[in-house]
Amino acid sequence: MTITEMDPLSITGSTLLYPVIGYPVGQVKAPMLFNKVFAASGIDAACVPMEIAPVDLTRVGPALFAVRNVRGAMVTIPHKPTCVDFLDEASPAVRAAGACNAIVKRADGSLFGELFDGVGFVRGLKRAGIDPAGMRCLVVGSGGVGAAIAVALADASAAALGINDVNSVSAARLAERLPAYTACREAFVATNDPQGFDLVVNATPLGLNETDPLPVPVERLASATVVADVVMKTDFTPLLRAAQARGCTIHMGREMFIEMAPLYLSLFGYDGYTSEGIRKLIGYKD
Repeated sequence: MTITEMDPLSITGSTLLYPVIGYPVGQVKAPMLFNKVFAASGIDAACVPMEIAPVDLTRVGPALFAVRNVRGAMVTIPHKPTCVDFLDEASPAVRAAGACNAIVKRADGSLFGELFDGVGFVRGLKRAGIDPAGMRCLVVGSGGVGAAIAVALADASAAALGINDVNSVSAARLAERLPAYTACREAFVATNDPQGFDLVVNATPLGLNETDPLPVPVERLASATVVADVVMKTDFTPLLRAAQARGCTIHMGREMFIEMAPLYLSLFGYDGYTSEGIRKLIGYKD
């Protein structure tokens, strides 16, 4: 992603805070994007990364919302499933996926959770001219983002969903939940073999580092397969480079990120933004 140099962020005594909580957080792009939006829109708010180890999350996470000027939070790996436990109320997507990536503190102090990864992912696909309706899809990774994407693909009328994870129990639980919460009638635990699938999605952290193993055996990819990656640390992850070399259409994680931005802003009470408007506002270049 190319974002023009961020304007200086002005912090005042009344600045509202929106933490991004995860472990690690060095790869997150949200502070760059949202602080640019806040500054350009004259909103007295700031998005700040907070690295919280999993062992500390149940203690530190809920305590964040006791801070009066913390009005919401964004959640990234690996905390999306655990944060569901903090919520007083959750959206259908959160209940279906068992994960949450956005929390807003309402006027009465209660916490409401949403899940935007999947919707953002599907919107990004469609913006690129890829409609998942009728596709056989392989989602590698059944954690927070993988679960969200699986739910959204099911809602977008994917024909079948194969779920793969090194944690086979997690994959099985997600595959069992999908027919209960969505219109998908073919969801199953799969291997990471991409043969026979129209869309393959890497929803794992593999690719954050150049030395990571590839999430699927790329030699099994057909050239007609669409290969997507949710890793946003770099546009062309090792998986996407390998898939492109085999003639596959590739789809970058940055598209999901941009499409989610208006959804976060609306949840936090800042309406009227669109993904196209966000692209212009932050100097985004395709």
